Amino acid sequence: MRTMQRMIGLPIVSMATGKEIGQICDGCMCDGRIAGFIIKRKHALLHHHGFLPFEAIQHLGEQAVMIDEDTKVENVADTHKQYDPICTSRKKFKGKPVLSSEGDMLGLAEDVYFSMEVGTIIGYEVTDGWLSDIKEGRKVVKGHDLLLCKERAILSL
Repeated sequence: MRTMQRMIGLPIVSMATGKEIGQICDGCMCDGRIAGFIIKRKHALLHHHGFLPFEAIQHLGEQAVMIDEDTKVENVADTHKQYDPICTSRKKFKGKPVLSSEGDMLGLAEDVYFSMEVGTIIGYEVTDGWLSDIKEGRKVVKGHDLLLCKERAILSL
């Protein structure tokens, strides 16, 4: 199990050439799984950001993400904009109020836990604020379906 915050900044390395292609900037989720990662390319002149589909990852290590060849990184296109970003952009998941399907406030979204093998989202980390984080710690809420709206996220428990 891995969190998205631990993924940000990891280098993407091509197993074919051994070169670093870029670093992970953000993750994108769709239908209860991680669809892929937004990466900042290392040596790009025109297209600074790319999209790495989760299926293109060969190994997901603690120090780097290994892919078989650098052609697996796609340009960020309109088709990738259908995914929900986790940490960046105006549509980001982080910071949104998370409500249960019964209407109870669970907290503000802070992070996403996912399976490293298949990319399935296992749970969500929510916070009640920094003072509560110090006293009680953050909560991890496991849920199946997540409905992201413009202002909030609704989680079916």
